[in-house]
Amino acid sequence: MAKKKKSKFAINSEYIIVLFLMKVLSILPYRVVSDIGGMIGILGYYLDSRHRNITLKNLGMAFPDLEHKRIINLAKKAYKNLGRSAAEAVYIATKNPAYVYKFLNKRITIEGKENLKSEIKKGNGVIYLTGHFGNWELMGITFGTINCPYNVIVRPLDNPRINSILLKLRGITGGKVLPKKNVLRDVLRCLKNGEALAILIDQNTSRDLGVFVDYFGTPAATNKGPAIIAMKSGASVIPTFLVREGKYRHRLIFGETVNLCRSGDKEKDIYTNTEIFTNILESFVRKYPDQWFWMHQRWKTRPEERVRA
Repeated sequence: MAKKKKSKFAINSEYIIVLFLMKVLSILPYRVVSDIGGMIGILGYYLDSRHRNITLKNLGMAFPDLEHKRIINLAKKAYKNLGRSAAEAVYIATKNPAYVYKFLNKRITIEGKENLKSEIKKGNGVIYLTGHFGNWELMGITFGTINCPYNVIVRPLDNPRINSILLKLRGITGGKVLPKKNVLRDVLRCLKNGEALAILIDQNTSRDLGVFVDYFGTPAATNKGPAIIAMKSGASVIPTFLVREGKYRHRLIFGETVNLCRSGDKEKDIYTNTEIFTNILESFVRKYPDQWFWMHQRWKTRPEERVRA
């Protein structure tokens, strides 16, 4: 069933609210903005019962040995991180590029830049392998501050006026959003030109678009597109995550280049490489469980044999 479009009134009302918030947050110090976002995140935990239940269920599946009190504590921390991240992104969206560059250089420590630069020099393009982790919007705009701006494939927001604000944020340091139509052609072209592509691998997908690989011990429908793109393009795949350190600082980590499986059996290689990518994501989420987006129904699509059962 097609999703019902928002009314013009709803679109304009939401846009006015966001503009108001941007005006208010723009005049406050960054730390205050981040703290307000954290408080809003906690408030969201208590008010949004639907996503709270999804979060608690997901955490229970991922960490079955944790007692319920610790699961609840993790859920609250995840909401708090999400609230901070959203407020920080709104704050950045109100600033000019010069301020943003200075701000990011002050707040974000970069690890593994030498490996990234080495892979860029090869000229085959770079794939930032990542997920909805930490403050992923802040991560995207940080790429431009080290002269490695990114391309990214995203689904537009339901509100086009708010989506335009998000596009402006993503492009403030040179990032580009690729439209979904003919996206494979555009992706391969940008990688062939030696550009970088950010791929988020942590969302549920349909059976026809994905393969089932274990994520925290449970089969998860995972998009096979990233593996196909990596194998077809020959681009260097670099695990990339922005880790929140304390309240107000972050560490952008560029990991070691991933060695792709190339056995000659295409379908087997797609599965194996998707599994490798997912294991990398899981390793970061296990280390920093409060920084992943647990509010998404990651295990919604089930293998056919489980559906029949």
